[in-house]
Amino acid sequence: MTLTETVRAQTRQAVAELLAAARMRAGDIFIIGCSSSEVGGEKIGSHSSPEIAAAIFDELYAILRPRG
Repeated sequence: MTLTETVRAQTRQAVAELLAAARMRAGDIFIIGCSSSEVGGEKIGSHSSPEIAAAIFDELYAILRPRG
């Protein structure tokens, strides 16, 4: 499994767990903050990765958009 595939799978799992616990409703705000460097195993701010950022965003958006 590639790093991007791993990031996608872990993002899906994390957001599913968070949504189960958070009881969010349509219209609630979901704020995301993370370091693509750290997600990739590097020091924060040292190896920014548009690919990792896109993978995280794409997975979150696909799950959250239909929920409003």
